[in-house]
Amino acid sequence: MGSQLAQRTLREARRHLLYLKAATVASITSSTDDRGVAVVPIGGGLYGGHVYVTTVWYRIETEDTTYVLAWSRKKHPLNLTLRGQTKIAIDGQNAHILDDSGKDVKVPIAEKIAREKQP
Repeated sequence: MGSQLAQRTLREARRHLLYLKAATVASITSSTDDRGVAVVPIGGGLYGGHVYVTTVWYRIETEDTTYVLAWSRKKHPLNLTLRGQTKIAIDGQNAHILDDSGKDVKVPIAEKIAREKQP
């Protein structure tokens, strides 16, 4: 079953690669939010701590649209160079972006902004 899933994922990745658009990494910012407190029972006692989530925001510009991508709950930020060139494909509410090593990474789209046409 794992092999079938891997083959399906590879087919989906190849399909997205057919629709790649040239893009530029316009900005990279981050924010950390306090998501509350988590309480965990350990050895008969209760221990708590704050839960912080850091989100890295990527602003990716194509010829006709700017995409704001939200990368959170991951150990490392994406391997992208600020003001560097990349390629992006859109799949519903997700973007597939090629990082600097050529790896296809699926990232949720937080916002889409139509770019103004230049006269």
